[in-house]
Amino acid sequence: MPETKATPMLLTAREVQVRLRLGRSAVYALAREREISSVRIGAKVLFLEAEVEAFIRRNTVPAKRNFFGSHRYQDNRGAA
Repeated sequence: MPETKATPMLLTAREVQVRLRLGRSAVYALAREREISSVRIGAKVLFLEAEVEAFIRRNTVPAKRNFFGSHRYQDNRGAA
């Protein structure tokens, strides 16, 4: 069955592990602590792809602006 807007994409814990670069226990802990919403079907725990993406957005730390000061960073590696 092809995925449509009405059919949410469900990910396994292993797929979430790969996306977040976390261990299995950490993924299940995030589900247990309700940091990431999950769907339980029998013993299987699945994760909505949109929820995993929302988790990433909520936990993203924005970069500093003007890290190199008021001057633009210049690459002088090739300068003689």
